[in-house]
Amino acid sequence: MKSRLLSSAAANWLAVAAPLVVSLALTPYLMGKLGPARYGVWCVVEAVLAYLTVLDLGVAACLVRAVARGRATGDDVSRMASACLCVFAGAGLVALAVGGPILLALAPRLERAAGDPAVTGFALAMLLNVAAALPLGVFPTVLDGLERFAAKSLVRVGCLLGRTAGLAWVMETSAGLLPMAGVYSLSLLVEHALMAAVCFRSLPLRLSPRLVDRATLRQVRTSSADAFLALLAGRVTGYTGAVAVGLGLSVELAGVFANAARLVNQAKDMLRAVTATLAPGVSAMDARGDRAGVRRLFLTATKWVLVLALPIHLGLWCFGRPFLVRWLGPVGEATFPPAAVLAVTLTLGVAQSAAARILYGLGELRWFARLTLLDAAANLLLTLLLVRPFGVEGVAWAVAVPNLVVCGLVIDHTRRRLGVSAGEYLRVWVKPLACAAVPLAVWLVVGPVEAAWGAIAGGIGLGLLPYAGAVWVGESRDRTGASALDAPVRSRLSPTGPPAYTALATPGTA
Repeated sequence: MKSRLLSSAAANWLAVAAPLVVSLALTPYLMGKLGPARYGVWCVVEAVLAYLTVLDLGVAACLVRAVARGRATGDDVSRMASACLCVFAGAGLVALAVGGPILLALAPRLERAAGDPAVTGFALAMLLNVAAALPLGVFPTVLDGLERFAAKSLVRVGCLLGRTAGLAWVMETSAGLLPMAGVYSLSLLVEHALMAAVCFRSLPLRLSPRLVDRATLRQVRTSSADAFLALLAGRVTGYTGAVAVGLGLSVELAGVFANAARLVNQAKDMLRAVTATLAPGVSAMDARGDRAGVRRLFLTATKWVLVLALPIHLGLWCFGRPFLVRWLGPVGEATFPPAAVLAVTLTLGVAQSAAARILYGLGELRWFARLTLLDAAANLLLTLLLVRPFGVEGVAWAVAVPNLVVCGLVIDHTRRRLGVSAGEYLRVWVKPLACAAVPLAVWLVVGPVEAAWGAIAGGIGLGLLPYAGAVWVGESRDRTGASALDAPVRSRLSPTGPPAYTALATPGTA
């Protein structure tokens, strides 16, 4: 189980890290080819369309859990998958009906701002992509439930490379928004066709309207309601800022905020890729009644995401300014303040992600969904209040402050549900924080570096090398201490002893 989770986490991480690398290369390139105004329009349209992905309705989380439990118990999941596909197809039609009028209403204003009459066609083409992605999303969702993360990542990375080559080609031949939409559409179809092929090879899956009945649809509705609310809240929190800046200030500043948010969110996504693999594994453990294993997994996952998150968090603060200036040019200077504010949430947000994935796996989302709605409501209210008087940086604070509070509440709720004491949970944080003090001290001594890739990489490396050593030493001592404590106990235990002693000899079976 442990090796499968680690390999799944590595594959998922690759699927998120690759787009991050590509984005770092493409963003300044696209800004130069499109110009600040058209690039800002793209960011606004992307943020508006992101709201429509809530029409997933939480069904994806429901299907992941159903497939994972079916794999653990041997049950056929064709009926559930068919029901989810029908719901997704209906959601795609709703996306067209709702998104079309919204985009047509915004398009004239965006066209004037960008000076490009193709904005309307671009927006509608991207809307079609969102509508098609909803029913096609059943295939990557099934792969998540099967824990086929390696196959899914391979398909995504391959299609990402093809999409990147296509974008570069259209930018060099006919730079514009509409050709970009064509590349995205073709990439979407190829990617999901390949994932469908993997699904049908991995599982005796049948998808047919004849398999759909009221009882299954009722089960989908019941299981997905809370996940839908959490998804809705996440979209409000993640994309309101760019829309508010674009409509309340300017499309150029929308691009500034979007780049700041993109940098921080991609760092979070890269780290959350590790925790995303927890939900199907937890569902399978829960189906077997292994609640103690779920508790151990929660604490172990939290420890390792902290080990990964803390140096990235501190690195964004210490090297974010020269990195953004080198990456984006002069506009990078204006991008750093909101990025630094948004980065405040990185470590706690990733720790909360581990807790949330445990709740997804257990199907216990009611309290979590309500907390995320609280986050979204506070975010929206503060954004509207702060956008004009405080600009882009005020919007960043409107995102960060409610998120910090809600992340803490979600973590506290999860550890209570699992029977983990506050002291036991906080002890998980001690060693990662102590190790993180090492690179922080180095980076403070190194001081500000020039905006050059070599200087930035060298400064980061000076801190990461001793950090890796500190983590390795800490883990080695933990393993040595555990072995020394366990050896006398094991020597006194007989394999034929009474049940209580057998439970002690096999951690996690008590």
